Amino acid sequence: MADNSDRSSHGDYVPDGGEFAAQRASWRESLGADGTLRQQAVDLQVAAERHHYTYQWEWAGVPVIRIPDDVMVLQELFWSYRPERVVETGVARGGSMLLNASLMRMCDLEPAVLGIDHKLYPHTTTALREHPLGGGVDLLEADSTSQTAVEAVQRFIDGAERVVLVLDSNHTHDHVLGELEALAPLLPTGGLVLVADTLVEEFPEGHYEGRPWDRGNNPMTAVNAFLEAHDDFTRADEWGRRALVTEFRDGILRRR
Repeated sequence: MADNSDRSSHGDYVPDGGEFAAQRASWRESLGADGTLRQQAVDLQVAAERHHYTYQWEWAGVPVIRIPDDVMVLQELFWSYRPERVVETGVARGGSMLLNASLMRMCDLEPAVLGIDHKLYPHTTTALREHPLGGGVDLLEADSTSQTAVEAVQRFIDGAERVVLVLDSNHTHDHVLGELEALAPLLPTGGLVLVADTLVEEFPEGHYEGRPWDRGNNPMTAVNAFLEAHDDFTRADEWGRRALVTEFRDGILRRR
């Protein structure tokens, strides 16, 4: 009698763990290289932004400005890398601070998250202070390129071997490049930098009416300039090309 242990209930072949991992690695590579599909995803994002899609989500009841695909990537990245410290510039309404802390807890890590913003709003600080998952989140009101921020990050990550830095504040070329120059070199070898909204370079020119960033002046142009000047950093394509609908496309870096 034939062995049907590798067949599903409807007869499909079910690969073992190793074979399935190899299949997924191949699928991820082809997905990341599919320029036509990526353009379709960008077109979808542009259309969805007419409804302020990225502002519609919550994490544990607190608004989080993150695309769902990217939340899944963050979960995989945290589980794989297991960061001891997470620093994020751009606190907004606080949801991403809770997301970072929650993912650390999920990984059986003591939450240690530092959020930096030039202005912290009472509704944000109150939400984080009163939330049951808010423990381990510290906030600093400062320009993320300032010496105050640099010194705070140095103290916060001192002694940590695995650090994630998320840059999600002012999205102009000069500001993001300033953040990269000021904060990225503080990371240990292997540290990861996640630069948000690199997608601005792929959006139609003039899409962000009223904002100081646009095509040619955005996080992606800053990332490119930073990489040209710093050969101790490289793109982590296994993460930066991991999602289809994403704001981190080609914007996840690793310190060598």
